[in-house]
Amino acid sequence: MTRNSNGDGSVWQRQDGRWSGAAYVRTHTGKIERRYVYGKDEKDVLRKIAKLQEANDQGVPAGPTRLTVAIFLGEWLEHARQHIRPHTWASYEANVRLHLVPLIGSKQLTALSVRDVRLMVEKLRKAGVTPRTVQWIHSTLRAALQHAFREELVTRNVARGVKIATPATGTTPPPFSPDEARRFLAAVADHRLYALWVVLIVLGLRRSEAIGLHWSDVDLDAGTLKITRGLQRVEGELRELPTKTRRSTRTVPLPPICVHVLRVHGDRQAKERANAGRLRWQDTEYVFTTGVGTPLEPSYVSRLFVELCSKHGFRRVRLHDMRHTCVTLLLSLGVNPRIVMEIVGHSAIEMTMNVYGHVSLDSQREALGRLDDQLGTPTDEQPEE
Repeated sequence: MTRNSNGDGSVWQRQDGRWSGAAYVRTHTGKIERRYVYGKDEKDVLRKIAKLQEANDQGVPAGPTRLTVAIFLGEWLEHARQHIRPHTWASYEANVRLHLVPLIGSKQLTALSVRDVRLMVEKLRKAGVTPRTVQWIHSTLRAALQHAFREELVTRNVARGVKIATPATGTTPPPFSPDEARRFLAAVADHRLYALWVVLIVLGLRRSEAIGLHWSDVDLDAGTLKITRGLQRVEGELRELPTKTRRSTRTVPLPPICVHVLRVHGDRQAKERANAGRLRWQDTEYVFTTGVGTPLEPSYVSRLFVELCSKHGFRRVRLHDMRHTCVTLLLSLGVNPRIVMEIVGHSAIEMTMNVYGHVSLDSQREALGRLDDQLGTPTDEQPEE
């Protein structure tokens, strides 16, 4: 056994060949406890003891030894529920329940190592979990351990020591071109939710924002629309939630086409109310509803859009791509990106330019054509000698 000076800890080799060490540190309860570390050799153990003692000297208390990763993750989820959006929390909870607890839940929180996290990631990959899901599981663990670090339960976030490669971006179909958008709206002009498709394309609303609109948000005389909420299905029920970000809460002007289709839609809804009768119709404040006045199911709206594309011979794109179409069309018309950002409610202009600023081949050709006009196109004529 290697003994150091009093308080510096001790190191010894076990019968199985591995090395162990121990040092006295102050815990989060204020008590002095002897903490053990393990390593592949004496140097590794001494390094770990030094790290324990450095944290102790800096006044950072050691976390509880009996707190397992599973118990901590459960506590963290309860804390996080109050601070993040329900959909994000649901994803965190699923990652914890299905992956993190089964793989590393039994380990002590203070003993969790970078190697443990790396082995967990490798197991997920070997099990066939998609790269995107592996990235999200790792991100969940990293967020949880950062909370543990802030609460001084651990001395570092070991998940940060494992780098996860960013999955390759899939080949997402480009959004509708101006011509496709125009032809799509013409094809669905008789659909009972025609006004919804117009609002999604022209204003670039998120699905949740569009189906969460109340008639009190609409001022057809002033030509304005307030976006203050979204309608989402969370934990088995439809809920009205605040908009995604602070900038997502906004008031946008309604162009004439939107004013017209919303007036027509309001008249259609009044007729549906009369035809359904008092016993069947359910009065709600929603602008877009089912045939009996109830709010629209988010997944139904997406499914309906795909069905309409197929029915009318349009290539398959996602409903969210209509938001991309709006941004792309506005940018191609030369609208200032800052104005586009305000219209669609992006939190940062980089989102508008980098993520949603799709530029078609025709737009690129037109831009280079203008450059060609400026520089002058060379001819095949040879200069005179």
